[in-house]
Amino acid sequence: MNRRTVLIVDDDKIWLRSISEFFRIFNYNVRTALSCAEGLSLAKEHRPECVLLDFHLPDGEAGYFCGLIRADPDLKKTPIIIVSGDGEQEYASYLNHQADGFVLKGGPLNKIRMLMESLLRRIWWERGIIEKGDLRLETENLGVFRGSELLARLSLEQFRFFFILMDRSPKFVSEEDILKFISGTDTAPEKYEALRGLANRLRTKLGPRLGRRIKGSSLSGWIYVQPAKDNRRKSEPRPGKDLLY
Repeated sequence: MNRRTVLIVDDDKIWLRSISEFFRIFNYNVRTALSCAEGLSLAKEHRPECVLLDFHLPDGEAGYFCGLIRADPDLKKTPIIIVSGDGEQEYASYLNHQADGFVLKGGPLNKIRMLMESLLRRIWWERGIIEKGDLRLETENLGVFRGSELLARLSLEQFRFFFILMDRSPKFVSEEDILKFISGTDTAPEKYEALRGLANRLRTKLGPRLGRRIKGSSLSGWIYVQPAKDNRRKSEPRPGKDLLY
C-alpha cells in the first residue's frame, strides 16, 4: 500500500510527538510543523494527502493557514481537519475557515485517524480519485501518481480504460463493460477491435514496469494485476492460462 503523507501543524510539542508516533504505527509518512509559515513550506514541498491543523498557532489562527492553502493552486484542494481543544470553534471551522473537518483534541487518537480516512475516501470519490496499491489515478488531470510523483498523463480514453481496471481489480472486466465505460453505449464491432490497440498505447505510456500490470484474456476480458510484493490474498482471482496479450 502506498504510504500517505499527513502534515500535522501544531505548536504543542508533546501532543505533536504523540500523534506523530501514532500515525507512523499505521504506516503514514508524517511531517510536522510548529507554525503556519513552516506548515505552508512543508505543504508545498511534500503535497500531503491531508493536514491536521491546530486552531491557535504562534503566527496565526486556523483561518489564516486555511486561507494560505486555499489560495495556492497546487494545494487548494488539500483536505484540512482542525484539531482543537476549543469545542466552540467547530462551527467556525466549516463556516469561516474552509476546513473539511473538526475533531476535539484530547480524545482517542484513533478517532482522528478514522475521521481523516473517512474524509479522504469521500473527497477522493467526489473528485474521481482512485487508489490501488502503490498507484493513484486523478480524473481532474488524467494523471497517474505514485505518492506525489506524476508518472504519466493519459489521454481520456486511456485514463478511462485504466480507471475501470483499477476500480474492478482484482477481478476481470469484460470488453463490453470497458467499452460502455469508455464510449457510453457504443459497442460496435470495430470498437472491440480497437480495444487491444488502446491497451497497447496505454502500456507504452505507462512504461514497461507498470504496463505489464495490464493483462488481457481471450475469455475473461482485461485485468489490472498488482505486483506479487503487494501480498495479495490467496482468495483474489489470478489471471488464468488463457492470457494472450
